Amino acid sequence: MRKVVAVALREYRAAVQTKAFLVSLLLMPVIVAISIAVQVLANRAEIGKTKTFAVIDRTGRLEPALTRAQHHHNEVEVVDEATSQRIAPLYVLVFIPPSPDDEASIVEQRLEVSARHERGELEGILEIGPDVFDVAATGAKDDRHRVRFQTDKLAATQFSQWSSGVINAAIQAERFERASISPELVARLQAPVPLHVTATTKRNPETGAIEEASDEARMASFFLPALLVMLMFLMVLLGAVPAMQGIIEEKQQRIAEVLLGSVPPFQLMLGKLIGVVGVSFTVASVYLGGGYAVAVYFTMTSVLAPGIMFWFVVYMVLAALMYGSLFMAVGAAASDMKESESLQMPIMMTVTLPLLLLGSVLRDPDGPVAIVGSFVPLSAPMLMIARMSSPGGVPWWHPALAAVGVLATALVCVWAAGRVFRVGLLMQGKGVKLADLARWIVRG
Repeated sequence: MRKVVAVALREYRAAVQTKAFLVSLLLMPVIVAISIAVQVLANRAEIGKTKTFAVIDRTGRLEPALTRAQHHHNEVEVVDEATSQRIAPLYVLVFIPPSPDDEASIVEQRLEVSARHERGELEGILEIGPDVFDVAATGAKDDRHRVRFQTDKLAATQFSQWSSGVINAAIQAERFERASISPELVARLQAPVPLHVTATTKRNPETGAIEEASDEARMASFFLPALLVMLMFLMVLLGAVPAMQGIIEEKQQRIAEVLLGSVPPFQLMLGKLIGVVGVSFTVASVYLGGGYAVAVYFTMTSVLAPGIMFWFVVYMVLAALMYGSLFMAVGAAASDMKESESLQMPIMMTVTLPLLLLGSVLRDPDGPVAIVGSFVPLSAPMLMIARMSSPGGVPWWHPALAAVGVLATALVCVWAAGRVFRVGLLMQGKGVKLADLARWIVRG
């Protein structure tokens, strides 16, 4: 046991006492902050633009309604009433006289205007069919009875939604007038009742008072599961991948042969694995401590509760043991970095699987995908934390039962990795396949 502790301390110190570790520890939140800032700046740049769209009105009657809506948008809708800041780009509508009403002329005009779009003069092309007012043909899908919007830019979808609302409102107003129905009366009768979405009402554990949750707490509880899952994913890779690379370097430089002269293979691997867990635990403690301090400052400790932090640490340690042992087995079996890339691919796919399922878990934390995924040992550490930190939480026995399954799987992975480690650590120059790893696990 003394040798295991010595190896673990050596691996831990070699990882955390380097400038690269300290820089990466500080750079991670900086990189996240920079990425958020870049998105905000890009959004502001998009908001500050003036976008030009071509309009071909084949009815000859909708230009006034579109012009009024354009002025209202540019003067009222683009400004936030509370902050008086721009929140949307300005629109410029260029009305193009329609071509003759035959198929050849229509197609020719579309090609001509599309060329202007490709040259960057237009963001998109709005074409209104000549028979859109025809009530008898409601639901028809030919171009004469519908509105076409052509663009090669995905960002122009906001204009398509805006213009669709304007055109449909104008068409409905004329249809009401033809039927001698008051549009104002219909608008009042169809006025929707406002819907206010908020979190559930809770009792303050300190004062006992009944309180309504703030919108900030509701948003934080929505983003918290994704942040915790991403943090655990990064912690596992931050400890396991460098350990795998270190083992490959020790093999190539013949250092492993010297180490095996004084430490048995399994004790050597176990010591390195404990070092991996220590590195992951250190980084997680820094970020969780910082996150809890922020939650205390903004009085949102109910979102990042101590119970969630406890289970996060438990699952992170188990995940580091499970995946760290697998990565270290790959490092012992591979002869160089290039060979390790193919061997670690199945492990990387398994580690990444919870990220692919995260969207389903966030949408329905108690759905079948979330429940099954949170009890499958290879995905349970991340998905169970996502379910626990979602609004509503889970029964107490869910994380306990899942932890037992993850612990059993981690022990099996450590045992299997130890058999691979013992055989593969001294192998040099021979390519290893997944079938070889399976044979080493079975036969030793």
